Amino acid sequence: MSYYDENLDNRKAQREALIMSLKSGSTEALIHELGALADGLIITEECLMAPFMQDMTGRWPGRSVAVARPRNTVEVAAIVRAASASGLGVVPQGGNTGLTGGSAGDPNEPTILLSLSRLRAIRAIEPDTPAVIAEAGCLLAEVQAAVAGSDLQIPLGLGSEGSASIGGLVSTNAGGTRALRHGVMRAQILGLEVVLPDGRIWHGLRTVLKNNMGYDLKQLFIGAEGTLGIVTAAAVRLVPTWRRIETAIVGVSSPGAALTLLNRLRHEMGDLVVACELMQHWGVELALNAIAGTRLPLADEHPWYVLVEVATSGIGAGLRNDFEQALAGMLEGAVILDAAIAESEAQRLAMWRLREGLVDGKRRAGLGVNVDVAVPLGAVASFIEQASQRAMSVAPGCRSLAFGHVGDGNVHYSIHHPEDGSELPLDALTAAIHETALALGGSICAEHGVGRKMRDAVAGAVDPVENALFATIKHALDPQNHCNPGAVVAAS
Repeated sequence: MSYYDENLDNRKAQREALIMSLKSGSTEALIHELGALADGLIITEECLMAPFMQDMTGRWPGRSVAVARPRNTVEVAAIVRAASASGLGVVPQGGNTGLTGGSAGDPNEPTILLSLSRLRAIRAIEPDTPAVIAEAGCLLAEVQAAVAGSDLQIPLGLGSEGSASIGGLVSTNAGGTRALRHGVMRAQILGLEVVLPDGRIWHGLRTVLKNNMGYDLKQLFIGAEGTLGIVTAAAVRLVPTWRRIETAIVGVSSPGAALTLLNRLRHEMGDLVVACELMQHWGVELALNAIAGTRLPLADEHPWYVLVEVATSGIGAGLRNDFEQALAGMLEGAVILDAAIAESEAQRLAMWRLREGLVDGKRRAGLGVNVDVAVPLGAVASFIEQASQRAMSVAPGCRSLAFGHVGDGNVHYSIHHPEDGSELPLDALTAAIHETALALGGSICAEHGVGRKMRDAVAGAVDPVENALFATIKHALDPQNHCNPGAVVAAS
């Protein structure tokens, strides 16, 4: 029997008592105590709290007794200590761009929402390391701009870089379009500063590449979505800015051909391949209709398209020629059907707008089920084929759309209502697609995190030993379940 099973009745009674106390206003002393720490630290007015209580999807409205807006790590620690002593949970929130309900206060748990948006200092840029130390509230775009003067960059590509925060990217282990070359956020982190559930501060902002002084503690907090502690700053590795970038949209006959294209490019150009995005023809049509000014730069239509990009920070001038020759060889060998290489930065950005437009396009297409899965790279084609077959067997007439980061096996797969508008069995379809990914050795949470949306599905997808390890780690670091209660791991 687990710790949480043994304490189930006590936890339920405690929660009910706390909710009653919140309704009766007995938390006023705590709010007053926190408010006394600094002016503007605590928000209790409903109208001012409202923007923090709603996530960007509109599907996960939160409820908290107050919003705390600390300006530094010391204030974060003070808030966590006070909330913990009063039996309140703390829900950390960064840019609030998450898609799985991990950064809004659980309506069933008495919590304080802790916004990290005011922790905006870039503490250090170390060109020789190279690394940057940035606080959790810094937006990715802000940090990229700050390090650009040193001809450096964080090797992470996200469409939301203007709103996604460093703390949120760490806490959700963000992926993006460049993971096939540089890895996900976990691969970029050298060190962390974290406020633990009891209010202690772990000062782990080392910037060394090699460190075997015991357990690699930072890995516990990367991807934990604030359930084990609150990330207040991160030491992030940097790479040289790319001096030359070449981008193309390529027509192919199938997802299998897209993988052949990727493998051939990797053999011929090494690790210069930085992005490989798969787009289904129907998805491209949706994007063209959804985003004004977009166009497909190929003369003919094809069943599938690949947006592929190669880049180098070197000063050599041979990238374009090598890219052209590689694509020409695949065209002659019938690996690809057609290709168009961007002739300017404007054309390159237009190609990326087409890819990013798939997201808006699919939202307008009668979206029913939307999953974020990953499978081993060699299984991408099998997954798309099997998922489509499973979807049709569960809901005849439904329409499926696959696109995403084919270079790292992350497929964004959606199922849409039939053209007659009939309803879909959403739960059965979701289960079928998840089962397909898991059967191929994949994951049902590729890059969007677990949050509250995927918590129970993950618990059912992993084996009992893994679930037990999750619970053991949670109990070891947060025995009273104060940090983001209800997210990632069930602990009631």
